[in-house]
Amino acid sequence: MEKVAATSLSFFKHVRNSDEYKDLPAFLFGESMGGAATMLMYFQSDPETWTGLIFSAPLFVMPENMKPSKVRLFMYGLLFGLADTWATMPDNKMVGKAIKDPERLKIIASNPRRYTGPPRVGTMRELARVCQYIQDNFSKVRAPFLTVHGTSDGVTCPTSSKLLYEKASSVDKTLKLYDGMYHSLIQGEPDENADLVLKDMREWIDERVERYGSK
Repeated sequence: MEKVAATSLSFFKHVRNSDEYKDLPAFLFGESMGGAATMLMYFQSDPETWTGLIFSAPLFVMPENMKPSKVRLFMYGLLFGLADTWATMPDNKMVGKAIKDPERLKIIASNPRRYTGPPRVGTMRELARVCQYIQDNFSKVRAPFLTVHGTSDGVTCPTSSKLLYEKASSVDKTLKLYDGMYHSLIQGEPDENADLVLKDMREWIDERVERYGSK
């Protein structure tokens, strides 16, 4: 996943260094697994690059019902990567735990391109490794950040946001928990809930732009 983060960071820097954008404030946003990739981007960059970080239901801590067995991962590892593409890990049917609005759930669940099989061994091994790495480095987070989570998130547990808030070294840090909301706070909630989340994000961004200006 570090390569994903490095590629994304390279693209951002390419755009950022252009005359059109070089003086604008810079915010990183990551949702779910993208939150982990976003955090890796932050670790790979100069912290002063960013006006702020925003995480929506980030995956920093794997929920117990999603966490792969260390014994199984070890045994698969003895096959020297041959098992990485095997779709044999426990399947917790995440989509129904991510989308609260019934109509939006129907649309997303009916997407023929959506992967519906069990997680692959290599995917779960990588997620477990990255989550542990991020947890071990929470204290290195010094940029202003906002992290938001639904209390009924069945995909990434709110512990991810809580631990980041508790352990980060940032002086300016904000945690918002939305009672009863699911995982997909922007795309999967009823309009009034999604509007509230977006409103909170916009206000947080506006306050940081006013407070810190561009980077």
